[in-house]
Amino acid sequence: MTPGSIFPYVMPTPAMLPDDRTGWTLDPGRAALVVLNLQRRFLRVVEQEGAPVTALLAGAGRLVGAARAAGVPVIHSVPAGERGPALAVRPSGPPADKGGEAFAEQVVPRTGDAVLTARKYSAFARTRLESRLRDLKRDQVVIVGLFARVGVLMTAADAWVQDLEPFVVADAIADVRAGGHEFALEWVADTCGAVTSTDQVVAAFDPAVPTAEAV
Repeated sequence: MTPGSIFPYVMPTPAMLPDDRTGWTLDPGRAALVVLNLQRRFLRVVEQEGAPVTALLAGAGRLVGAARAAGVPVIHSVPAGERGPALAVRPSGPPADKGGEAFAEQVVPRTGDAVLTARKYSAFARTRLESRLRDLKRDQVVIVGLFARVGVLMTAADAWVQDLEPFVVADAIADVRAGGHEFALEWVADTCGAVTSTDQVVAAFDPAVPTAEAV
């Protein structure tokens, strides 16, 4: 993609996902949904670069709704200060743009959700995420949001290092480049986690669908 393209890249379909090497089964009784950086200031950046923001928010919104309906904790991670991802990308708009701090309407935190401020790219970086998950007796993390090859990748890797099972939702994450999105999925599948789809996770969170068949 070239900067400023009006033609977004396309979200991967289930047939395009890397093979699972984990053998894990997603269980709503063990899972938490971790939503990364879905603030307007970051969404503007990726939209300007040609990311499929509409599909990203549709998938993330479905997952947040399904998680709440299933009693799966929803945890939002936002960055401290004006830090952007490690590709010379910075949030769009002036530093005083308070509207940019707002969450996308599809994922606005509600009572019962947690909002953590991460000091590095990983949602585990100097936050209470690990201890919160332990308190909730959750050892699986479903990861959605921005940015695929920075925040998503590093959060998945940190989860695995801490003996948690990360599930990255391929069509509910995005990056500034299609190549970065694809790289993150392949890297996670090769090293530390499971790559899945919105449909599969929603099915797993639905008590009417047998978990073993869902993911």
